[in-house]
Amino acid sequence: MGTETHPVWGVYDLLRTARLNVKYYSGRLHRAETCMFWMDLSLLITAPSSAVASLWFWDDPVGQIVWKYLGAIAAFIAIIKPLLGLTKRIKVYQELRSGYTALEYDLRQIKEMITHKRNYDKPLQEEFKKALKLHGIFASKEPDTKESKRLKKRCVDEVKKELPLEFFYIPEED
Repeated sequence: MGTETHPVWGVYDLLRTARLNVKYYSGRLHRAETCMFWMDLSLLITAPSSAVASLWFWDDPVGQIVWKYLGAIAAFIAIIKPLLGLTKRIKVYQELRSGYTALEYDLRQIKEMITHKRNYDKPLQEEFKKALKLHGIFASKEPDTKESKRLKKRCVDEVKKELPLEFFYIPEED
């Protein structure tokens, strides 16, 4: 059996997938939180009770026009914000990132034990089966019907640099 078909590659491939998903959902989470921040900030600034609303330059004719446009933008954001479901997405992204981080940790432990023992024995194979079940649970919770191809490509490139094929130990066949 060649090294590229060794059963240990199941562990290593899943480790790389878990690492990819940690990076991907961290990126999605960051983007959603940033969007939520700017939406909330725009609503706070344009609220009639805000300190910004009472600033003197809004009394100027140009300031009044700008304020009307800002109010229109804020009204649009107030309508669209609940429809985007950012709060729910943020929660799901946090859960997935945490889950994949835990899965990555477990798989790194299995990888280290394979390297240490210089063998992929039955107990490690059982640990890998548990990790596979966890991966199935997380994969079933993934909310995105449309993935961000640019973000995913960036994450794939980062994972390939972090975990190159040479990083993994392939035990000798008995």
